[in-house]
Amino acid sequence: MKEFYIRSLTSAAYAGILLLPLFINEYLFYFVGFICSLILVFEFIKLISNYNYKFLSSDTGKTNLILYLTFPLYISLFLLSYNWVFQLFFLIIIIMTNILLGFSLLKKKIFSFSILKNRFIGHFYLVGSLVVLFSMPTISEEYNPNFIFCFLILIWISDSAGYVFGVNFGKRPLLKTVSPKKSIEGFIGGIIFSLIFSILFYNYLNLGFSLIQWIILGLITTIGGALGDLVQSQFKREAGVKDSGNLLPGHGGLYDRMDSIIFASPFIYLTFKIFLYVS
Repeated sequence: MKEFYIRSLTSAAYAGILLLPLFINEYLFYFVGFICSLILVFEFIKLISNYNYKFLSSDTGKTNLILYLTFPLYISLFLLSYNWVFQLFFLIIIIMTNILLGFSLLKKKIFSFSILKNRFIGHFYLVGSLVVLFSMPTISEEYNPNFIFCFLILIWISDSAGYVFGVNFGKRPLLKTVSPKKSIEGFIGGIIFSLIFSILFYNYLNLGFSLIQWIILGLITTIGGALGDLVQSQFKREAGVKDSGNLLPGHGGLYDRMDSIIFASPFIYLTFKIFLYVS
């Protein structure tokens, strides 16, 4: 019970740190996003370096520094470019990388941990996804916090429902070789509550999407979030660690809390774009 309260308080504080700046000030939100991203890059490097991380060591220092430097570069390219063709190309690279990571859950030889160590994945899976995530409020070319707000709520609701359903009803593992505690029952519970909130957003949040479009968003968010959780679980399993860090009591590192968001964000961004400008 004590762990439940610790997790709940940590989750509330974490949600507040992201959501309050989102609605208070555009630039304050970008600042918070940038700080979170730096922490996430640090935790990711530490994870794939098997916890033997030295920022300026001779064997890893240069590649790690490049990984940090590409973050502001991607921000500049993505935010300052109003060319949808460029943004689509950028998104496709990230989405293809995430799809390959998803396949690696079943076929480990596609992306072995030795390949992950060369930092290639970090540039697109992590850094690229973070740039897309924190660009989401300006997806309609005007700052609208409701886009990322509904995405975050859907992710958090599906994660929370998945956890509750998994603890109380979980019997069949979703992918036992990667994360034996994740259950099919928890995944179904996450989908149900994600769809419930998608219907609520359709009725009370005016983004111009139809009910079918909201249902599609709810499904993509839940599936993408579950895959993101499993992908990170595979990273941790291969690194031989339980958590990516200890920043958040009851959760581990920030990467442990945002793994679903990171993986799902490029898929949701592309879906938003299609619904806004194509459909």
